[in-house]
Amino acid sequence: MLGAFVAGIVFLVKADADEAAYGYIALFLWFGVAAAVPVLLAFGIPALVMTGRVRQQDRLAHQCLPRPGRR
Repeated sequence: MLGAFVAGIVFLVKADADEAAYGYIALFLWFGVAAAVPVLLAFGIPALVMTGRVRQQDRLAHQCLPRPGRR
């Protein structure tokens, strides 16, 4: 994402200096970034929640295991 944003800036600078086609490429990259952000958030937030739940269950399971020598 950051790479596409930086590449878009570089393309805009090149478009200002040389050809206008680079400006269109920059706009295409930025529209791609803008479209990808909601999709990545839609996958990333539930993944973080699930990871936290799994880690919490692992901690609880390890606390409940019987230890040798202890009753």
